[in-house]
Amino acid sequence: MSRFTDATWRETGETRAGRPIVCLTSPLSYDVGFLGSGWAITAPEGFCTDLASIPRLILRTEWGQRLAGQIARSAVVHDRMRTDRRWPKLLGDYVFLEAMGVDGVSRVSRAVAFVAVLLNFNRD
Repeated sequence: MSRFTDATWRETGETRAGRPIVCLTSPLSYDVGFLGSGWAITAPEGFCTDLASIPRLILRTEWGQRLAGQIARSAVVHDRMRTDRRWPKLLGDYVFLEAMGVDGVSRVSRAVAFVAVLLNFNRD
């Protein structure tokens, strides 16, 4: 089974599309496929992101807030992959889907989030 390393982040006070920007205060790594696969995605200390890019309308709901918390680490990994043009979009989207499963996100929530990233072609 894949796994995440523990990571910490802090809010910068800035926002992007109404979502707070956070910067990692320690690296976050995710072992893709299975532990010891030899392939890890690492977002370095100082990497900044808006975590889960969930629309504000959905974030106003209890479900949206719970989902944002559940997929935060997966979103960091996805954002790291999307900011690096060496990784194809579909691969980043797939790793996001896999990582959400590792974090115990329900199948329905994973499906909603996965479709959302599939339809989003922004690199930031």
